[in-house]
Amino acid sequence: MGSVDTKRLSGEVAARHGLLIREDDPAMALVTMSEIVLEQFLSEAEQRLRGLLAEAEKGQKRSQQETLVWVQEEMGRVGSALRAQLQRDIDAGRLQARELVVQLSQVYARSAVRRWVALGIVSGLLLILIGVGLGLELGRWLR
Repeated sequence: MGSVDTKRLSGEVAARHGLLIREDDPAMALVTMSEIVLEQFLSEAEQRLRGLLAEAEKGQKRSQQETLVWVQEEMGRVGSALRAQLQRDIDAGRLQARELVVQLSQVYARSAVRRWVALGIVSGLLLILIGVGLGLELGRWLR
């Protein structure tokens, strides 16, 4: 902090109060003492303020680190929950696929059985017709 401008101070006192104060006046010594006390007070206040700011910055950094840890933990939990849900969905999809394969297999098996039964019936009817035809033909030959 700079020194007090004694000439300006003397002029201001003279203008406001009508008193002439010289540089060797004891009042000027009081002004100097006040200036020194004020400088010391402001220096101490500045140091305290710097300490408070440093503490606040430490607190902010600590808070940021705690928040970062919390966010990371939450992301891990959400990721785990998401993986578990995806695994359940995959398992459900596998189960549905198995059920569809079983249903298709049953439909195909029924269809194959029906085809073989139909082929057997047609073959049997054909053999019966051939047998009847041969029997009739043999009956004519033998007469």
